[in-house]
Amino acid sequence: MPVRTSIPLSPCSQTMFGDIAYDVVGVALELYSKMGNRFQESVYRSTLRQSFGVRALEEIEINLIHQDFVKKLYMDLVVDFGSVFELKASTSISPSHTSQLIQYLMLTGLNHGKVISFGGTQLEHKFVNCHMTVDGRREFKLERIDWVNNSSYRSLEQLVVSLLHDWGTGLTAPLYLEAIVYLARLAEKNINTFWDGKITGKQPVHIIEQNHSLEVTCLSERIDSYKSNLIRFLKHTSLDEILWVNITNGNVRLERIVKE
Repeated sequence: MPVRTSIPLSPCSQTMFGDIAYDVVGVALELYSKMGNRFQESVYRSTLRQSFGVRALEEIEINLIHQDFVKKLYMDLVVDFGSVFELKASTSISPSHTSQLIQYLMLTGLNHGKVISFGGTQLEHKFVNCHMTVDGRREFKLERIDWVNNSSYRSLEQLVVSLLHDWGTGLTAPLYLEAIVYLARLAEKNINTFWDGKITGKQPVHIIEQNHSLEVTCLSERIDSYKSNLIRFLKHTSLDEILWVNITNGNVRLERIVKE
C-alpha cells in the first residue's frame, strides 16, 4: 500500500468532529489561560494528549511509500481515531499550517481537522475540511509542452506518472521533489551563476543530465510569471535546459524550458 498509518483510522461525520473539536478547543483554552504562550509545541501537544487520556494519541505516523522510497510524516494529535489536530506554537496560523493538515487528511482519507496555535496573544484555531477522494486525486490530465522524446524525458515522465498513480495529486511540491530526486537518483550540484559574462556565485540544482536540471512545483496560478523567471534563471547560469514538472489537482504539466 502507498500509504500506511501506525494506527487504524476511521472518518467521522462533520457533526461528530464538531463535538470533538469543541471539547479539544475547550481544554486548549484552559491550557492557554494557565500556561501562557511561551512553551514549545511538544509541551502543548503532550499536555493536551494527557488531558484526553485513552481517547487521544500523539505523533501518529503516516508512511508514504513508492517503490523503495519511504517518507514518514507525523500527525500531532488524533482523537477518537478519526479527528486530527495540528498543533502550533506560532504567533498565528499560516497557509502552510492549513496546507500541512490538508495533506494529512488527503493521505489518510479523513475529512475534518483543526489547526490550533498557542503562540499568539490569544489562542487561535481554524477548521480544515477535505472532501477530495484518493481515487479522484489519482485522475489527471497530462500536458506536455516542448517535451522531448528521448530516454531522459521518458524516464522522468514515467516516474512522475507512476508516483501520482500511487499518491495522487494535491500534495506539496517539496514532497514530490524529494521522492523524484530519490527515485531518479539525481545528484545535487552547485552550478556557476553569471552576470556580464563573469562568474558571480554558485547555485544548487538537481541535475538530470549534463546541464539539465529539474524543477518541481504545484502552482495553480501565475504560471506564466513563474516560467518567465525560469527563463531568466537559465540565462544567468551554466544550465542549458530545465525540465519543469507542475502538479495540480487534475493536471500535470511537463514543460521543457530552453536557454534563449
